[in-house]
Amino acid sequence: MDIVIIGAGEVGSHLADILSREGHRVSVVDARPEKGKRLMESMDVQAVIGDGSSADTLNSAGASKADLVVAVTNNDMVNMLGCLAAKHLGARRVILRLRETKRLLGYRYFYKRSLGFDVVLSTQELAAEEIAATVREQHALEVESFADGRVQLRRLRIRQESELTSETLAQLRLPGGLLVAAVMRKNNFFVPTGETQLAAEDQIYVIGRAPDLDEFELLSGARKLGRRSVVIMGGGGVGREIARTLEGLPGMSIRVLERDPAVAKEMAAEFTSEVMVLVGDGSDLDLLLEERIGEANVFIATTRDDENNMVACQLARSLGVERTVAVINKASYRKIYDLLGVDQAISPRVLCANRILRFVRSSSVNSIAVIADGRGEVLELEVKRRGKGSRKVRNLGLPRGTVIGAIVRGGEVLIPSGDTVVEVGDQVILFTLPENLGVVENLFAGQTARKGA
Repeated sequence: MDIVIIGAGEVGSHLADILSREGHRVSVVDARPEKGKRLMESMDVQAVIGDGSSADTLNSAGASKADLVVAVTNNDMVNMLGCLAAKHLGARRVILRLRETKRLLGYRYFYKRSLGFDVVLSTQELAAEEIAATVREQHALEVESFADGRVQLRRLRIRQESELTSETLAQLRLPGGLLVAAVMRKNNFFVPTGETQLAAEDQIYVIGRAPDLDEFELLSGARKLGRRSVVIMGGGGVGREIARTLEGLPGMSIRVLERDPAVAKEMAAEFTSEVMVLVGDGSDLDLLLEERIGEANVFIATTRDDENNMVACQLARSLGVERTVAVINKASYRKIYDLLGVDQAISPRVLCANRILRFVRSSSVNSIAVIADGRGEVLELEVKRRGKGSRKVRNLGLPRGTVIGAIVRGGEVLIPSGDTVVEVGDQVILFTLPENLGVVENLFAGQTARKGA
């Protein structure tokens, strides 16, 4: 594939290294000559020095003929303008990386049409999802979020014989609005029917709303948690996103330590009383003792200062906190965190790069998630065709191995049944096998996918 990467920071360099070693033709755009020189000396890539939002620069990098353009600079506006220019130049597929997606809330599809990106990824949201799963001790092996987080796809392992393995899927009384989209049984990956009976050690992909999925996890063997006390150090983007993700969960007590009084005041006004915001530094031992931080279940350090995060996690653990989690700004520090005994060290940039790598291996420009090493894909399609007769889900003529997981209509998310009517303008989130991609895309959008080079 011909791939253009806008930005030679940690995400861009990590991607360029892996993709070039996999044999792709990679061009990297960055305004800093020293970055370009370093890339050319260490990797088999082309470096183009210039503004990543400039059409002229992108054209020089080959964006007009690119199979994929990835905008991953640290500047959200440059990434957004770069996506717009690349799409208009003729790039087949564009992935937009944002630090945070607050500006897209309520207008995601407007921005998608206007800027031309196919997938948007937020480093802050990816890190928050990963950390929130740790806090909740989720049973899920993998979580993908869609429709501003209102719909999720979770991969779960059925660890033992239970209610879930006692009857066929059609006979099971599952939480409302859930679909078992796919099953991995030993080395066999398939889309189940109502007659499928699950078995112990199956890995299953379930799509639905988060509360229903939480209930389903209990059926699949996850233990029910009691009250959880969480302390978040840092009220910046990642810290806020984690608090927002955890806020409202039953039995969750959340405290945020923010040393900037203005930021703390702003955050306190943003959240409900369930999130307590305190002014102070998480590496201040007197503060930790005064607030009895040692009694917390989880301590999460999210500041941009890696050294401060390390010290705070060490102090929290010495005071008795059960689990410590740190956000890494420099991926090279991961080994140091391990040596210091921090339970989990998460790099938002590496998470983002690894997620982008999945899309490189996908078969459709409409893919928003690639699962089971490419054996299944989740697509997001806008319904543009008015077919003949009823547009109920059961009458759409979906190929075998395809299920609709959710329909986004305006601000509403519907988990459809066979009788749900699909309307023109709906955004349909569906799971399908790769061999069905062309048929499915033509069914909804009136166009057939171009295959990757």
